Amino acid sequence: MPEQFKTNVPIPPQYEPTRKRSRWWVPIVIIGVVVLFFLVVFIMIFSSISNLFEREPVVVKTNSVLVINLNRPIAEYVGESLSSLFSQDGTIAYYDLLKAIENASTDNKIKGIYLRCSASMIGWAKRVELVEALERFKKSGKFIYAFIEVGNENDYYLALPSDKIFLAREGVVEMNGFSISALFLKGLFDKIGIEYYVQQFEDYKSAGETYSRTKFSDSARVAYKDLLLQRYELFLAGVEKYRKIKRELIVDVLNRGVYSPDSLLALGFVDSLINDNQAKDYIRGIVSGEKDKVDTSKSKVNFVDVSDYIKSEDFGANENRDKEKAIAIVYASGPIVQRIQKSPLSTDVEIDPDSFIKNLKKARDDKKVKAIIIRIDSPGGSVIASDEIWNEIEKTKKIKPVYASMSDVAASGGYYIAMACDTIIAHPATITGSIGVISIVPNFSSMMNKIGVTVDTISTNNASQDLNLFIPFSKRQKEKLEELSRPIYFRFLEKVAKSRKKTLEEVRSVAKGRVWTGEKALEKGLVDVLGGLQDAITIASKRIGVVNPTIKRYPRPMEDFEILLNLFSKKKDEAKGIQETGILNILSLFPQELKMQVLQYLQFYYLSHKEQNLVILPYLIWIN
Repeated sequence: MPEQFKTNVPIPPQYEPTRKRSRWWVPIVIIGVVVLFFLVVFIMIFSSISNLFEREPVVVKTNSVLVINLNRPIAEYVGESLSSLFSQDGTIAYYDLLKAIENASTDNKIKGIYLRCSASMIGWAKRVELVEALERFKKSGKFIYAFIEVGNENDYYLALPSDKIFLAREGVVEMNGFSISALFLKGLFDKIGIEYYVQQFEDYKSAGETYSRTKFSDSARVAYKDLLLQRYELFLAGVEKYRKIKRELIVDVLNRGVYSPDSLLALGFVDSLINDNQAKDYIRGIVSGEKDKVDTSKSKVNFVDVSDYIKSEDFGANENRDKEKAIAIVYASGPIVQRIQKSPLSTDVEIDPDSFIKNLKKARDDKKVKAIIIRIDSPGGSVIASDEIWNEIEKTKKIKPVYASMSDVAASGGYYIAMACDTIIAHPATITGSIGVISIVPNFSSMMNKIGVTVDTISTNNASQDLNLFIPFSKRQKEKLEELSRPIYFRFLEKVAKSRKKTLEEVRSVAKGRVWTGEKALEKGLVDVLGGLQDAITIASKRIGVVNPTIKRYPRPMEDFEILLNLFSKKKDEAKGIQETGILNILSLFPQELKMQVLQYLQFYYLSHKEQNLVILPYLIWIN
């Protein structure tokens, strides 16, 4: 290189791009984490199910106290649900509860009952019968202590037979009397242009008033006032009897509305203001004989939940039941629906003719079953399904004696199926009657006008457009609907007249869709005997000549593994009927009273679209 081109500047190194490090391991790690997560979840689920099926029988130890927590659903029977498997506070069958109390009275290991009455979830007739069962328990000489955190007169009533009633220091008990409230939707429908045409037979059959009125009719008000007064009198008599408080003072407290724990303590409605742990410490002291001891938490006293007690290994071991003579209890709980009417609001507690008749036939064909009790807790529903069930009971009673045992509600369609039985047994507090029929049809013509939608028709006959929901109903169409409904109502009356051995006019005078208490229904000749489930069993036992019969229940109580297998083996359309839907999840956020009313109206709405004529209780009668 020539000298003049030489330089001392260093030559820069040749550029080489930085090599990216491979991260091939990242997706493998992600996949591994996901697989590990699902593996852990699977192991947890498998472990839970395994533990469920490998539960050791509950052993009731000496110095045990039976805990009855009534802040849980108390149903006639427990359906198929996952909550019943994994939740200790899940639904408990009412028969099991009564049986547990009776069994505990003679169980030497059970020293008494600890009753938790806060926000109790039980109907009024069952509530009164439960108080009677607790009163019988006390005759054994064992104690009952009750604890309330939050509640009202209904919860307080359950606590009345207790030796002492404890109330939480910061708790509330609403002592302000009883009332019935209902939602009326006419104003809403008027705003959006929906008109409901309602045909009711007769004056008191007021179910459609929810859609066609803005308040109770005079007839409905009279009927429901009678229900309120019976409950009011029962409450006054109960407080007067158990708490030795003068009626005048009780009435004054309810009129003023007393809520505070201090006031209730001063007035003698409760005995002490303590919390749950303090109540248990007090009971431990009573059972162990160390009631003067400051800390009794280490005393050897066992608290046994009623759901565990009924599964204990020696529960009912000494009952000595006659194995050759049995009484069957066939449950009829919930609204009465056609087999094709499974709605998205359905639960596992409904009466469909297929399932009911299947269970009834099982009881009828069992040679050891000598009598059948149909336990009814239903506001009614489909007239077609009710009639189908009625026919099957008529067949059955020609083979074996059949008794109807009315629970909280056995009205309208519930009474329809009861009247087929040989003997009708109602609790004095049962809501029954409502012998009537309702037709309800919506019309959307006004809504179509509001939103600018027109309707045109082409028909082959004059009647082709009868009851077209998008055309205003004519007078002739309304008369047609009445012609359709009236014969159904009179056939209902004729069946009642034949069952009760009365004339049609005698039955009509106490029908007209009016609801009655069981007590009034006996006076009116609509039922034969007053009593609860235990009384029904006693009456049936005398009929078949046995003191202590075996009790068989249909549907029968299932073991945990059977419930799980049934849930997984449900067909898609069957499973849909018992799953929790989005609507039910939303309703679970509502207050209990509002939730039950809305659900009742939605069920009623669904049924009315599937079947124009219904035999159903007018309103959800929720008394606070």
